[in-house]
Amino acid sequence: MKLTVIFCTLLVTQLFAEYQIDLYPVHDKLKHRTGYALNVIIGKPGKEFRVLLDTLTSLLWVPGTNRIHPFCYNKQFYSKFDSTSCSTVFADSLAQCYGIRAVNLWSWNDDILIHASDGKSINLLNSPFGTLCFLNWPEWENYQEIDGIFGLSALHTDRLSEGVFGFFPILNKDDSDKTATLTLGGRNNKSCDLSNEKHEPLYFLGNRYNFQFLAAKMGNREFFKLGVTLMYPNIMDPYITVPIEFMKQITYDLGAQIDVRTAKYLVDCKQSFKPFEIFTVENKYIVEPKHFIIKHNPDDTKCELAFKSFDGFEQEIMLGLPFLHQYCMTLEPREIRVNFSPVI
Repeated sequence: MKLTVIFCTLLVTQLFAEYQIDLYPVHDKLKHRTGYALNVIIGKPGKEFRVLLDTLTSLLWVPGTNRIHPFCYNKQFYSKFDSTSCSTVFADSLAQCYGIRAVNLWSWNDDILIHASDGKSINLLNSPFGTLCFLNWPEWENYQEIDGIFGLSALHTDRLSEGVFGFFPILNKDDSDKTATLTLGGRNNKSCDLSNEKHEPLYFLGNRYNFQFLAAKMGNREFFKLGVTLMYPNIMDPYITVPIEFMKQITYDLGAQIDVRTAKYLVDCKQSFKPFEIFTVENKYIVEPKHFIIKHNPDDTKCELAFKSFDGFEQEIMLGLPFLHQYCMTLEPREIRVNFSPVI
């Protein structure tokens, strides 16, 4: 299984060299994968934070001295009084609400350091970031292995995100549980079939990389709606989220049952499964069952169906890790498009 994301943008900070950075899989309390994280070091002397990659926000934030939310308990925290390189005298406040999450932050400027796997370092001097003062994140308990968020969205800029990063990230995940990597300053044609890359123009720009789709299909079940229907990638979600009516149809066809202990849909591992198909104006994407039928243990007879639905998602589909394990994703916010190519 591979995961490849390429982020193409150019903000204030320019990286002309190529760097390989170690990434770490993030797991929930049941040891199921929920995303990928990297380590950043902030301040002098530096404090190290493990931050989760997130395509739905442009913000980089970590816990601060106000550690009221349970997410911050027993975690590393940033304080300007502990750093000689902090240039902020009085912090500004910043709020952002996206999806089912909302954050209030204090914004600071300090030196940020990221170590590459070859021993080199990326130094982002006097860079803006945030410390947490309020968090509304219903699923935070599934992300207790991380200290904060590393935003990859550059579609919406604000006081905190301008000029923090400008690079080409590439996430590679092999079939084992070895360390994933982030490549800055280059593209990886060894992992991605760039000759078959497909392009999607972006719509209703905010923090999300929205693009329009016409229909979705699994087996004999097809979903389509009149009007504008949007989908967007989410690198920190282990599911594909679909409208409730479509979810009811596919769970009925697969005989899926809710596990009352985990609130996850389970299906018989031995039955046959059809791929999940997505149709846009010019392209078609196929997600093979091996990416959304998850057998967590070798002896399991029941597998997890990595689909879910939410109220209010009647015109939207969210593409989580099952989709991104099959397709490399190139984010091009300056070109107002997102690109997908098959993982090799």
